Amino acid sequence: MCVSPEVGSAQKNRADSEYDIVIRGGRVLDGAGNPCVFADVAIKDGRFAKIGKVEASGKTEIDARGRYVSPGWIDMMDQSGPVLPKNGLAENKLMEGVTTAIGGEGGTPVPADKLREYWAELEKNGISLNFGTYFSETQARVAVLNYDARKPNGEELAKMKTILEAAMQNGAMGMTTALIYPPSSYATTDELIEMAKVAAKYGGIYASHMRGEGKELVQSVDELIQIAERGGLPGEVFHFKAAYSPGWGKLMKEAGRHIEAARARGVDVAADLYVYTAGGTGLEAAIPSWAHEGGKEQLLKRLADPAIRVRLKKEIRKGSPGWWSIVEASGGWKTSFW
Repeated sequence: MCVSPEVGSAQKNRADSEYDIVIRGGRVLDGAGNPCVFADVAIKDGRFAKIGKVEASGKTEIDARGRYVSPGWIDMMDQSGPVLPKNGLAENKLMEGVTTAIGGEGGTPVPADKLREYWAELEKNGISLNFGTYFSETQARVAVLNYDARKPNGEELAKMKTILEAAMQNGAMGMTTALIYPPSSYATTDELIEMAKVAAKYGGIYASHMRGEGKELVQSVDELIQIAERGGLPGEVFHFKAAYSPGWGKLMKEAGRHIEAARARGVDVAADLYVYTAGGTGLEAAIPSWAHEGGKEQLLKRLADPAIRVRLKKEIRKGSPGWWSIVEASGGWKTSFW
């Protein structure tokens, strides 16, 4: 439950009050997209006890007149995992009404075999919100293949599955990918389906920063649906958007129809959105995937090669096979970075 900032006065009542907290007179939002209603909210033992006209008192009374009251917000793509052991208060989340954070787009903050220790540390030190995390398929891939841009052989794939299985057994919520970023971009659809089957055994979810959010948006959505359907687990599109200016007004509608069609045939697939009309990422995302093979050291060598720089400049402007250019998609450098 969250109340918008600068809420009115709160006062303590007698110890024998029926409720722990009563929030009075706020504009209550139910989280389902319905219009707000003016109501009181009573809380007892950490649960909603009554919503409506609350006659009984609370140990703490909050005057929320003129303010919005809503269920706690869920950050679907949180990045707090590495920070929570250092600062469990997470004020930046709570002050915006976020009470549950789901991390892991880029993976768990520790390796798969260290996850239980990570949870134990959070539990011991305490944190101020609910927190869970996915495990990235890339974590397993890098552990076995490093930054090689190739398919794993049978033995290597088995090792990758073992790592993911350990993560699931140790509390991961599912498997993620960030397929515009190397080395995640080196994974094929078939590889991801096989890995997704491991997460599915433990009731996991497959969530993805898809392979492309430009003119190939629809094909990328189809790939996610295929992985979820054949992998046997729910699928989630991270920050669903069409970052391709010539397709604005058309691509999102078409991609949305593909999601709805999949849902109609029983595939549990959904998408989440930013609450703003912008996006952001690291500058390295503007460099074609092939240039990253072998890791940072190899990338820096390629960037220092004059001949390769000529090729990179061309592909950044126009794209290259199997890689979508953020610069091209958004209409050029002037509109991409500001």
